[in-house]
Amino acid sequence: MPRFAHMSDLHIGAFRQEELREPLLRAFESSMDICMERNVDFVIMAGDVFDSNIPDLGAVTRATRKMREARARGIRFYVVYGSHDFSPNRSSMIDVLESAGVFVKVERLSEEGGRARLRFVTDETGAKICGISGRKLALDRKTYGELDAADLEGEKGFKIFVFHGAIEELKPEGLERMDAMPAAHLPKGFDYYAGGHVHFRSVNSLEGRENIVYPGPLFGGDLRDLEAAARGLQRGFYMVDFDEKVTDVSFVPVKTCEVVELEYSAQGSDPSEVNAGLRRLAGDVAGKVVILKVFGELAAGKTSEVDFAAARKGLLDAGAAFVLVSSARLSARESEPLESRSPSETEEETFRGAMARVRASSARLKGDEGLAVSMSLLRALREGRKANETKADYEARMLGAGRAILGLDVP
Repeated sequence: MPRFAHMSDLHIGAFRQEELREPLLRAFESSMDICMERNVDFVIMAGDVFDSNIPDLGAVTRATRKMREARARGIRFYVVYGSHDFSPNRSSMIDVLESAGVFVKVERLSEEGGRARLRFVTDETGAKICGISGRKLALDRKTYGELDAADLEGEKGFKIFVFHGAIEELKPEGLERMDAMPAAHLPKGFDYYAGGHVHFRSVNSLEGRENIVYPGPLFGGDLRDLEAAARGLQRGFYMVDFDEKVTDVSFVPVKTCEVVELEYSAQGSDPSEVNAGLRRLAGDVAGKVVILKVFGELAAGKTSEVDFAAARKGLLDAGAAFVLVSSARLSARESEPLESRSPSETEEETFRGAMARVRASSARLKGDEGLAVSMSLLRALREGRKANETKADYEARMLGAGRAILGLDVP
């Protein structure tokens, strides 16, 4: 019976710290080993294979070596871009690896009679695969709106649709504000919908659309992913058996290191008491990634007097693989307390306040759309210069990304 693996949001190249990059790469290598052991015919990667369109080349080299090992065993790879590894104005690492024969991109679009036509790629098993890539600022919505769905729905055989984006009707609890598209955007009648972008796993079916599946990341790409893992969320991918229809969808957990949270309340203490308490922190942290959260209002003194470096060193001396310190909810009595908000929420509030004070003639710079444009520009500008990138190339990439986000003509 044919079998495929469905992965997404690998974020290869994420994290600056080697202590976090290493378990991420080990998770990917472990997933490839499992695919080879279980005789998978092909692997679907539903976007954000890499953390950026020009990722760290050391991480790419190591991941590619493992994929080539799987290719030598007859495993094929089918991918779409995600919002992280897509570039509107230049080739990405996905393109490079496709030209080297590692990947096959399944977004094969053409325009006929004002409609977008999507062609299938047929695997050796007979499975027919097509998909639409995810893009920043939800630019993929235009493609869905113009898609000739009837042509896809009329195709016979076992069909897989690959996409990178959230579905409004299926957004997980806690992500109600996540940008999403209605399920009606997905063509009906496919046997499997291989989703990406949502960092929580789920298997759902809606009318006319069975097996809408999100595997979530193999490891994660940011602090929120690590926090979710510390709270018990398993990471991994899905293994799918099929013949004329899907016969089994099984989650395969992948674990390379444990993540734990340690919390310390500084409420009503002074910095010296907090420092002493942090030195006494105990727990089984050997070999684990530790997220240390310090919160509360100091009765006296300043937050800068809390010795987080010593607390981190103490946990590392106890054997922790890596320590992340979060003090966003720590405040001092003489200062205004900090609200428990994420950085993105603070950024959104700042932009909304600025937009309220500025007159804009374009509708794209007002309201929710203006907020989305602003946030996308901020994310683009945050991308630093890559190790293998010249200053001229970096500036060209930034200008190109800005033009694309603003909807300006790209020369």
